[in-house]
Amino acid sequence: MAEIGDWLESLNSAYTKDETLAFESPILKEACAAWSRVGGIPPRSAFTPRSSKAFLGNLIIFERKGGSFLIRLMGTRISTVLGEMQGKTVDDALPPEVAKRWKIVLSEILDRAKPVRVVKRVAFNDLHYLEAELFLAPLLDAEGQPTMLFVVAAFRSGVAPSRKFGDLIADGC
Repeated sequence: MAEIGDWLESLNSAYTKDETLAFESPILKEACAAWSRVGGIPPRSAFTPRSSKAFLGNLIIFERKGGSFLIRLMGTRISTVLGEMQGKTVDDALPPEVAKRWKIVLSEILDRAKPVRVVKRVAFNDLHYLEAELFLAPLLDAEGQPTMLFVVAAFRSGVAPSRKFGDLIADGC
């Protein structure tokens, strides 16, 4: 993990440290509770539009495909802020440096097989004035393999101070 943190810090990515896992956003609290209720790593099928109603507009589902991640689902609140990316790979949807960071973080979450909370400044589409609070967690695909990610994001105005990546990841909900 130190290698990832060092690399992200070298890019001057703005992340804030969070040791409490106390989500500020009620939407993220609900998403974390829904993910945790299933027990272990839930399958993608555990999240229907009805069961995800409270956070569906803020939900992104990624699926690992080869060396990239396919954006299987992107909620309307996310696409309104970032632009429509559903059906595209991270490599096709994002600038190269941003895609590289996202692929590292998403891969790390799948490798660790644990949910994480991250608060960071948005470094995309001149949205540097926005701060994103994120809940990122692994999901099982139809074959029971952890190849998918459940990401729920909430945005707010503000600029996050830069921190080491390793300091901001905290396990659990």
